[in-house]
Amino acid sequence: MPLFMHMAESGIDEPMWVYLNFMKKTHREHQFIQHANGAREITGLTLTTPTPLRSPASQTIVDAGVLQTKTGTHSLLEIEFDGGQRKERFDLRPHLPVILIQ
Repeated sequence: MPLFMHMAESGIDEPMWVYLNFMKKTHREHQFIQHANGAREITGLTLTTPTPLRSPASQTIVDAGVLQTKTGTHSLLEIEFDGGQRKERFDLRPHLPVILIQ
């Protein structure tokens, strides 16, 4: 199988979706290195966006349950690790529109 990277078509106001046909889950698991903070797995992704996601790629990701979306005035990505068991939140704003939940 040839190795390739596919970038899905979407508007400039949407995330850029990239598919790597050579990255299989088993390959990633074999190369896993424990993070110093103890996080093992991303268990939730929530994107707050001022414009609805309309591209077919975005709809596929949302329909598959990989990403949840909210409507808001500013873009924000919330990344949850290990089910948020620690109940800790790290807000990286204003430098990055990202909140990490452990």
